[in-house]
Amino acid sequence: MPRYGNADSIRWFEVEPNCTFHILNCFEEGDEVVVRGCRSLESVISESCDMDLDKSEWVSGRLRSKGPIQQDAKYSTKDELLFSRSYEWRLNMETGEVKERNLTGTPFAMEFPMINPNFNGVKNKFGYTQTVHDSASASSGMPKFGGLAKLYFEETNNKEWEESEGHIKVEHHEFEGNTFCTGAAFVPKEGGREEDDGWIITFVHDEDTNTSKVYIIDTKNFTSEPVAKITLPCRVPYGFHGAFMPTPLHN
Repeated sequence: MPRYGNADSIRWFEVEPNCTFHILNCFEEGDEVVVRGCRSLESVISESCDMDLDKSEWVSGRLRSKGPIQQDAKYSTKDELLFSRSYEWRLNMETGEVKERNLTGTPFAMEFPMINPNFNGVKNKFGYTQTVHDSASASSGMPKFGGLAKLYFEETNNKEWEESEGHIKVEHHEFEGNTFCTGAAFVPKEGGREEDDGWIITFVHDEDTNTSKVYIIDTKNFTSEPVAKITLPCRVPYGFHGAFMPTPLHN
């Protein structure tokens, strides 16, 4: 739909059936509108739940990947139905054609994507997601996020992800054992000149010590240790989205 359009100007594009809760970014490139998000084949909020299983068993059995999935794969086994990956749709506004593909492979599922907010609606080079911890999620029956990923949309996969031939480069920031995050947000660096000048700020919880902290991660040095870890006086429950609201400093 054009920015200043109405109901009569809506155009519809047919895509492969999927569940997409969160869009990472959308922008125009030539004759195409490019849409990127986190896509799975089925929703965790599903009426097709096997009634012979409780919800925990049903969810945990579908969070795992059974191995590499090809870029053009349209279907997966039931064990992969909730396995969410970074995905791209290209909608050609002249021909009505849709091109779609997986951007990332199967080392870990991804959700809750974010970008530098200064690039909302324009072409961007980088994205970030929370990454699902496979075994912890399977045992709990709910997604638990044991790390973060940095996505390089203009670079191909590095050696670490060779099983994902043709996919984009990904860096992984993994947390300590039995530690999981929630509500991650990207905060641009004041005066930063490049798109990835900034930090990821997220709540994390150590289930072994029952301690909650705030981690601040330099996105230019994504795989390095956080630049700060702030211990909080009370537990921060797992949630969904987070946002950073700057407060002016006063003398």
